[in-house]
Amino acid sequence: MTSEAVPAQRRPPEPVPVRHDRWSFELRGEELADIRYDGVLLLRAVRPVVRDRDWGTVPATVVDRRTPAEAGGWSGALRLRFGHPGEEGAVDYAAELVAALDGSGLTVTFTGTSRSAFSRNRIGLVVLHPLAESGRPVEVLHADGSAAPGTWPEAISPHQPFLDVRGFRWERGGVRAELSLEGDVFETEDQRNWTDASFKTYGTPLSQPFPVEVRPGERVLHRFRLRADGRAAPRAQVAAVAPSVDVGERVVGAVPALSLGASTASSEVPEWAGRTPGFEAVLVELTGAPAGWPERVDSAEREAAALGAALDVRVATDDPDRVGAALALLDRTRVVRLSVFDTVGHVTTRSLWEALAAGAADFRATPVAGARSHFAELNRGRADIPPEAAALTCSITPQMHAGELPHLVESLAGQQAVARDAVRLAGERPVHLGPVTLRQRFNAVATSGNGSAGPPDPLQPSAFTAAWTLGSVAALTRPGVQGLCYYEVAGPGGIGDAGGLFPVGRLLAALAGLRGLDVLAVRAPEGVVAYPVRTPDGILVLVSRLAATGLELPVHGPGGARTSVRLDPWSVAQVRVT
Repeated sequence: MTSEAVPAQRRPPEPVPVRHDRWSFELRGEELADIRYDGVLLLRAVRPVVRDRDWGTVPATVVDRRTPAEAGGWSGALRLRFGHPGEEGAVDYAAELVAALDGSGLTVTFTGTSRSAFSRNRIGLVVLHPLAESGRPVEVLHADGSAAPGTWPEAISPHQPFLDVRGFRWERGGVRAELSLEGDVFETEDQRNWTDASFKTYGTPLSQPFPVEVRPGERVLHRFRLRADGRAAPRAQVAAVAPSVDVGERVVGAVPALSLGASTASSEVPEWAGRTPGFEAVLVELTGAPAGWPERVDSAEREAAALGAALDVRVATDDPDRVGAALALLDRTRVVRLSVFDTVGHVTTRSLWEALAAGAADFRATPVAGARSHFAELNRGRADIPPEAAALTCSITPQMHAGELPHLVESLAGQQAVARDAVRLAGERPVHLGPVTLRQRFNAVATSGNGSAGPPDPLQPSAFTAAWTLGSVAALTRPGVQGLCYYEVAGPGGIGDAGGLFPVGRLLAALAGLRGLDVLAVRAPEGVVAYPVRTPDGILVLVSRLAATGLELPVHGPGGARTSVRLDPWSVAQVRVT
């Protein structure tokens, strides 16, 4: 495996900027992104989707793109193919996406036709609303022609904040906007539940049965119209200032304890593990047939021993009697946390919790409750969290809905919201977040019974993953978050392989050695993450570049200290300011 910045198969297409009159957006593959009027951001994106019966996002290929000149406006058309045509039983779906800008606004039309029989949960256009809408008023238009005042949620909403949606009216920064939706009944969900940095309006409502069988030749037609007028409010003149990293004196948190997931692709402990101290635990999940549990425990114990770490054990089962069998496999002196989850809702249930409490009385481990899947399940099941649980947990993945690099970067803002709300739900109890993985470890919402999530992301050994992971650690560092678990020890989903540590492994090893030290407030330019840690030898600033261009930045410390850092594209660097 190489450690190139971004593997070729994961590099995003170059965005195509589109401007007409006072409108602008970017065409990113099949997505219309950052839609603005008079410079005011109105929508994060409009994009076409095909979601299969297990809520998998079927990949889209742009077959052809046309942008003919048009008097008095702009228009563009994309021919799209969803799926893997030619593979037996695969989704094969064709669509045309047409966008038109003129004096009346932006119109986006999706016309799709199935070329194969398959089961779907969703087909058509979705709207992504900016995360900045949180807490702001909006008028919701309904199918019967009525309109009702609403507010975009501030705390992550466990359920759909808006139902029976046919459009929205709102005002931002002097611009008045109206969005109308045709072709289905729509509703809105809070995508921060899965760390997406957006709210999403989609059809068909989840109250309707799914999955639905699609026959060859069946068609879907969606049309969205966005209108706007007014003038952007004048902004105060701000003198241009060269970008820099500015470290303050205020303490915003402490470096959390870091753990790693147990390897699932190999039972060989890598040689470098014995030279990588500082990790708190190896997290091992006991799920599936109990016959395989002893081997999983043995492998995790060997990895933990090499790292000088404890064990964090999660039992996933629907049978409370199996909890005791799992506990019997464990060395009580080496387990730091214990948790149980069912395999349907992926949350801690009362019967499983009672079985854990009965069997773990002589463990010194912290009993943890929550969700082994997304924050969504923890958020929706908040009322059922055992009050006697000593800590809360949920896992994080940025690719529940989309896998393009811009979406992964934007998900860091969603992770901030998840950390904030998980701490709020926990009250005085600590929060342990993770495993954090690029792709989901299993499909928590599969309807086919196949919960497999496929292979790890080819991004894993790349420099991008290290840069993104520093952003994740920074987003999740806050009072109340006691521990974070990332990836696996070794293998395609790990922090290294037999050849050595990946860039993300070197980053996490460095951070593991800083556990408990103060993290300071910082300001950094867009596309840069800075994580300043106060050490006995001065302030260590870890910096990453989350963009395809490099730059050199001055770094200012409290008290006037000054240095600089050179950042290559998708890279991590560190400097000291004293």
